Amino acid sequence: MKRHRLVLLAVSLAAVTPVAAQRSAAPTIVLDKGATEFADPFSQLAPVVEMRDRRVLTVDLKEKEFRVVDFARGSATPVSRAGSGPLEYQLPGFLLRGAADTALFYDAMQRRLLFISPAAAPVRTMPFGGTDPAAMISQMVPAWTDAVGRMYGTTSGLVMPAAGGTPAPTFSDTVDIQVFDPRVGRAESLARIRSLISQSKPKMEMGPQGVRMTMVAPDFRATDAWTAMPDGRVAILRDGVYRVHFISPGRPETLGPTVAYEPVAVTATERRSIVDSMRTAMDRSLNTARSAAAQAAPGRNITIDVEVLEPQSWAVSKPAYAGIIASPEGRLWVAKPVSADTKYARFDVLDGTGALVAHVQLAPGESFIGLGRGTVYTIRTDGDDLQYLRRYALPAPLG
Repeated sequence: MKRHRLVLLAVSLAAVTPVAAQRSAAPTIVLDKGATEFADPFSQLAPVVEMRDRRVLTVDLKEKEFRVVDFARGSATPVSRAGSGPLEYQLPGFLLRGAADTALFYDAMQRRLLFISPAAAPVRTMPFGGTDPAAMISQMVPAWTDAVGRMYGTTSGLVMPAAGGTPAPTFSDTVDIQVFDPRVGRAESLARIRSLISQSKPKMEMGPQGVRMTMVAPDFRATDAWTAMPDGRVAILRDGVYRVHFISPGRPETLGPTVAYEPVAVTATERRSIVDSMRTAMDRSLNTARSAAAQAAPGRNITIDVEVLEPQSWAVSKPAYAGIIASPEGRLWVAKPVSADTKYARFDVLDGTGALVAHVQLAPGESFIGLGRGTVYTIRTDGDDLQYLRRYALPAPLG
């Protein structure tokens, strides 16, 4: 082995040099000036979808409003109304880009897709997932689409007990990435990734009086992140390694170049904060679940309890990435972890091969909420917690 050390060192240096050059050559673009802001505020916006004519589809989760925003005219017009009618919607649900400048609203409550025309009008619905509880658990939830309208999502990872088996559901460490083509009505598995919930190691106990669950707070170690691209490829970041895996049906997997990054240390304050915030979020969810259980079974004392535990150990630094999303032009925006005292969000932008193109920094206090064709959308929140939708035109090399 010793005689190979010089060879290995030379190969290592050859691999590192292009990565360092790539990092130094990529410009940093700061988006803090020149935004177009929509005048009327929102309460709680979900991710938005830009139409080809630059109007923007929005869903306000708190106000339960589905509207199309026209920046040029300063108008926000209802697309549909909440309800159970043929072209109505219910929350929870979210927007997806569709084929040929259409859009989709995934209606989780009614297990269907609402199709939106290029004129921003609802035109039809399609059942998605059925009503059988077993099928609903195994059915993928759409998260992304490609340019021809195929939908991509993951299975839930929830495993129901078999007859005579464990008396409570369990959670798989991995989930399936699937693609569903509405034209043929069939889903195909593409890859498996680590389940986000597996890091929390949930354990559930079910008894005659109720449910008890324990969960572990995230320890800042890397998970897997993925997105679907307009050309039908799925881009995956695995195991904390900053290198994109590209997967598409019927083709061999390919790898992008390794992208350099600066590790961000995990502080004691952040460790305490993530445990406290998870406990607060679970308390809120439990209050909602308890109210629903009381309405479903009035007079019956059903307990629902969740305990959030600290992990046995913590990562020293944050992973290279926090998420990934594809733009309509096929670029990959990788959300970057930042230190606790950083007031702005950061992204790396990669091209279709996975190579670094640019760094993007948002204005302090603004939150990312969507990508358009040569545009990025953010939210500015005021002192009353009202949200203002903003649009930035992206400069070269991104515009």
